[in-house]
Amino acid sequence: MFSPGRDDLARVRCFRPCAIFSSNNGVGIGFVARNHHGAVVIAAGSGLSHWDPGQVELAALLSLRRLITPTMLEAKGVILEGDCKNVLDFCSRSLQRATWCDSTIFVEQELSFLAELNQVLFRHIPREANRLADFCAKFGMSNNFIWTDVVSAPAEFLEILQDDLDRMSSV
Repeated sequence: MFSPGRDDLARVRCFRPCAIFSSNNGVGIGFVARNHHGAVVIAAGSGLSHWDPGQVELAALLSLRRLITPTMLEAKGVILEGDCKNVLDFCSRSLQRATWCDSTIFVEQELSFLAELNQVLFRHIPREANRLADFCAKFGMSNNFIWTDVVSAPAEFLEILQDDLDRMSSV
């Protein structure tokens, strides 16, 4: 299993999916990718309509597939952090299966893109530690977006980012 050491940190990317629910089955999914310094590389959000929380959390993770860049594929390791332990455990088990092509489960076939990443570590984090992705999910409910430059992000996003960076530097 991948365990990032100090020499590997420059090649590790961290991804945080998130899902938020509102009335009338309206859902927002959000996603934030950070580099080893904690800087945001990409943030995205979109809305959809669904009633099953597990499926929506999985959809948030699957949104990573459309956002992967060549530099992300070159990273020595990838950490997928999320606040839905059941979905993270399911994805971890699916990735460990050796027979992607033989799988008859559609969801596992959808997750096959994870096998393209060099090493993947799944880590459960508390919802409070996922505030940027949470913001992206809420914002994505009414605005589909992809930010590759934080300058184009709203002020509230930047405030949460600064707060997160301040917390990281005080640890």
